[in-house]
Amino acid sequence: MSFSRELAEVLGEQLEVLKALEAIAYDKTDIIIEDDVEALERLTKKEEGLINRLGMVEEKRIKLLDSWGLNMDISMSHILDGVPDGKEELLELQIALMEVLSHIQERNDLNRELIEDNLQWLDFNMNLISNVQSSTTYGKGNDDEKIGDSLFDRKV
Repeated sequence: MSFSRELAEVLGEQLEVLKALEAIAYDKTDIIIEDDVEALERLTKKEEGLINRLGMVEEKRIKLLDSWGLNMDISMSHILDGVPDGKEELLELQIALMEVLSHIQERNDLNRELIEDNLQWLDFNMNLISNVQSSTTYGKGNDDEKIGDSLFDRKV
């Protein structure tokens, strides 16, 4: 089997795993919005398995490059310059990989922002609850005055 054919197979495997990771990233967005922690845990475990699989495929790619006497950090453009056949397929795979990686990065950034927003909201609520409890717990002991108190000033 030619080098370009072997490389195309490995890159195809990487693309397959990355597409599965992309789908998970999109699913995570919905789960984060729904605030379903258990589903998020299940999805994260599935994601970890795919990341491990991606690592194994990357090892295959490195071994393939090594078996052909190439440095593992060689760029795809250098590889394309050196292969006589299969350039088109390799170029298509490169473009597809870059697109999927870009989508994953964008979606992971959105998911991170959503999680940060949720954490800020939780922190705000915890501080609000803490302030209400501390004012009633450590008050002057005159419960009659606290009956009319509210979190918000309705007169505003």
